[in-house]
Amino acid sequence: MAFSIRSVCRLFFALFTLSVMIPAWAQVSPLDARMKKVLADNAATSASINAAKKVTFFCEVCHGVNGSSVKGDVPNLAGQNSSYLLTQIDKFSRGQRQEKFMEGLMKLLTEEERINVALFYSSKAVEPAGKETSLTGQAIYTARCSMCHAEHAHGNETTPRLAGQQIDYLKKSIKRYRDRTGERIYEPMSASTAGLKEVEIQALAAYLSSLK
Repeated sequence: MAFSIRSVCRLFFALFTLSVMIPAWAQVSPLDARMKKVLADNAATSASINAAKKVTFFCEVCHGVNGSSVKGDVPNLAGQNSSYLLTQIDKFSRGQRQEKFMEGLMKLLTEEERINVALFYSSKAVEPAGKETSLTGQAIYTARCSMCHAEHAHGNETTPRLAGQQIDYLKKSIKRYRDRTGERIYEPMSASTAGLKEVEIQALAAYLSSLK
């Protein structure tokens, strides 16, 4: 059986991505384990979500009411996986994800508040930010992104939901990985976005932003 260079490259990339991601799947942080115990109890989950409002009122200034962003370059938080959100809060607090304002803010949150915030936003429905889809963007997503972010771009515990996300934020994030600016460091993402042209990034962002 003959294999094209392209098919071999895709297979290599798939194996490389899995080799990077499997260790992340295998590890559950103590705080994430604690949050999962809360999720297993409906009453505790409701109490946690209600308690989050003491913090999320401040987040609304940029991320909007219930996590639907009011600014194009600020991400929606609504509908994100709670474990993914909790991980990002931790990364901001440690300076592993760079954004000075967010770094300082996340450091102020207690562990309980971090759990509350993650559960609050994951419980909210996301409103698609985009109105027009793109067949070109869909093709790019299927070829380059769907293996990790899932068929409908809903993500999972280690990979973010992209469906319905803000267009400007998506474009900015894709370029950070493609251009290896250092603001986002994750080799599989840099590899999957390598070589994308501006028009392709626009199409990809438009497609993702239109999804529910």
